[in-house]
Amino acid sequence: MKKALLPLLMTALFYSDSVFMIFFSEQAFDGAYMPVPRFFIIGLLFMSVFFDRNTAIKYGFFFGFLFDMFYTGLLGAYFFFLPLIVYITSMLTKWLHGTLPVFLVIVLFDIALLELVMYGLNVLVQRTTFSFEQFTYMRLLATFVLNALFYILFAIPLRGAFLKLKKVFD
Repeated sequence: MKKALLPLLMTALFYSDSVFMIFFSEQAFDGAYMPVPRFFIIGLLFMSVFFDRNTAIKYGFFFGFLFDMFYTGLLGAYFFFLPLIVYITSMLTKWLHGTLPVFLVIVLFDIALLELVMYGLNVLVQRTTFSFEQFTYMRLLATFVLNALFYILFAIPLRGAFLKLKKVFD
């Protein structure tokens, strides 16, 4: 029964991204900012560090596929890059201390990496008209702020949840 909490938590984080976008669409800030919630990715990164890297990679593949199917027209983009970011994060936390402030920097680095890759892919397939400067100001900085706030509010509960789930699965 308790083992079902892991998929439920990850599914809730997955859907929280789209629910947040309903409330904060492009019109929320008069089009000046377009923050993108990456709550699921933050949860996935917490899973990779405080639960199990291999499980997080599997969840990255599965939810990356779902993300591609439902939210983007670029099949394979999130399917490939979510597990890659999980792997990069697990390697970075082995080299750096896994404290929450250091992990915040790693999470923001990963979000920036993902946003830049997705922006590059959208430029490549001509699905965006934003210049790099517009992208940086309107989307990347706003995404940093939003996800840093989410991290600050939920880092301790997420870490605790994954540590408890790790005990259940061991």
